[in-house]
Amino acid sequence: MQGPGTALFRTEDMHNYSVEFSPFRDGLLAIGASQYFGIVGNGRQYIVQKDPATGGMQLLRFFETNDAIYDCSWSELNQNQLVSACGDGSVKLWDMQTKDGFPIQNYHEHMQEVSSVDWNLVSKRSFLTSSHDGTIKLWDPMSPRSLCTYQEHTQTLYNAIWSPTHPTSFISCSGDGTVKIWDTNQPTSAATIPAHRGEVLAVDWNKYDPFKFVTGGATTDPKVKVWDLRQPQIPIEMAGHRFGIRRIKCSPHDEFTIASCSYDMSVCIWRTNREDALSMPYEHHSEFVFGIDWNLFRPGEIVSSSWDEHVCVFNVNAPPPPRIPPPPRKPGMAPPPLR
Repeated sequence: MQGPGTALFRTEDMHNYSVEFSPFRDGLLAIGASQYFGIVGNGRQYIVQKDPATGGMQLLRFFETNDAIYDCSWSELNQNQLVSACGDGSVKLWDMQTKDGFPIQNYHEHMQEVSSVDWNLVSKRSFLTSSHDGTIKLWDPMSPRSLCTYQEHTQTLYNAIWSPTHPTSFISCSGDGTVKIWDTNQPTSAATIPAHRGEVLAVDWNKYDPFKFVTGGATTDPKVKVWDLRQPQIPIEMAGHRFGIRRIKCSPHDEFTIASCSYDMSVCIWRTNREDALSMPYEHHSEFVFGIDWNLFRPGEIVSSSWDEHVCVFNVNAPPPPRIPPPPRKPGMAPPPLR
């Protein structure tokens, strides 16, 4: 049952890893999902439209892949295109206007699963991928081969995220416990920051201050940390999650607001300008929450995606969404262990 201001979409028999609002159209969502928790089976890239008047969710299109989809990102150049990060090491570029179900480009250079993909917000002409093979790759969507490969992290990479203010700067986080700052004009990283005790699962830039970024740690250190590159030795640490933080997103409307989601099945909203920074924990999901994003067109509106086969759109300034019941568990299949 949906609550006031809440919209739900079910991805039946598919477990959701990522979700992103379109930068062009209000309420248009890309959802990256996988069978069997992403361990085995196919992936599916959903395109869903939320009706701004009724709150209904309409499936517009979906694309099938032979392996899991772990992340997705809308093109910043073409409102009909988006890219998916896949478990077989491939990256697929889709166009909503095609008549068939095939990608318009298939890039395959990573040797292991692709953990993240992020389109450049400033130049709009390139995107980044990060992989469990320990590499970050820079791509031009018009080229079949990557433009550059960056390899310094010593363990699995989880995120590589473009700066929202500088066209050649990006940040990465890894299982080696560090965050690295990069410039595409340089072959090596500009800075390395030991960020968490254990793996760093999530990172994002502040949208208002080019020197600030945020990180989320694994279950060994499940804190949200706010960093300033001018004083990287003294981050602000915020505790609230009980298990690893899978995704973290700074608000595009407020420089002090952060959203995070976790293996503890919650979404947390943080206000860093308050003494009690944890504004609200949302516990509407009944499985691990892997994806969150803010709607550029509606301040306070956020979307979360979970292994409970649901995507939930709600507003952090409204009453919390109702609890989503867990889906039926298939025999012989169980979620993998926490990170």
